[in-house]
Formats: sequence, structure tokens, C-alpha cells
Amino acid sequence: MSISAGPVRGLLDAVQRGDNDGFAALFGEDGAVDDWGRVFTGRDEVYGWSAREFLGLGGRLTLRQVGTDGTVLTVDITTRGGYNGPATLTFTLTDDGTRIRRMTMTD
Repeated sequence: MSISAGPVRGLLDAVQRGDNDGFAALFGEDGAVDDWGRVFTGRDEVYGWSAREFLGLGGRLTLRQVGTDGTVLTVDITTRGGYNGPATLTFTLTDDGTRIRRMTMTD
């Protein structure tokens, strides 16, 4: 997987714009965010999570490192009043590669 195109690039771009609609749209119908063990499944839950805990708090990502297979990103996450610190985002895509099946956040 490359981050120069596709849903992971789209996610980074949506975050940069602060576009919560665009962020949630990149997930498959049953896509999920695993936020350190708290799982939000489906676009509505992903949207709600982001509105409350990520983009709604002014969340931004600064890319620090991409894993050798392109599926693991190490980022700095900053928000106004939320989590601030490094995290690893691991992405699983849908079989056709057009949507994010799961984004897992860990230290």
C-alpha cells in the first residue's frame, strides 16, 4: 500500500482539511476505528468518534514514519484539548483497496 494515493492518502488529506465528512467517507460500510481498544464500527460511529475526539477537537496528524509495507504509519497527533502525542496508526483496507476496513491506534 502506498500513501501517495488511495484511502490512506485521502485520510491524511481529510485530516489536514479538518473534513470530518471526508474522513468518515473513507471507511467501508462496516469500517472501524480502534482507538487504543475502544472500537467504533460503521461510518456513523467513526464520524461520531472523530467529531467528539479527533477532528472536532482540531486534531491533526504529522507523519513521522511509514512502515516498510506502507500499512503502518507513525504520526504525531495533536488536538486542542484532547490526546497529544505520538501514535502508530495501522490500516487494513477493504479487499478492493478503495476503503479503510480498520484504523488501529496504538502507542
